[in-house]
Amino acid sequence: MKVGDLVKYESIIEDSMDKHAFAVGLVVQMSRTGHKTKSAQILFQDGTIAWFDSQSLEVVSESG
Repeated sequence: MKVGDLVKYESIIEDSMDKHAFAVGLVVQMSRTGHKTKSAQILFQDGTIAWFDSQSLEVVSESG
């Protein structure tokens, strides 16, 4: 995963496994958070920006 990649974030809305939320966004910054872990700052379609553990994201399309 790198800056410019399009990624998908999935979360469970309720305690039920039946309700999931998906959001697609663009990686705008990467940061090392530990010896082997990284976080990605994501710009979402609605204009919000948030940090996520890179392992919780799925690359949809890699930047060229």
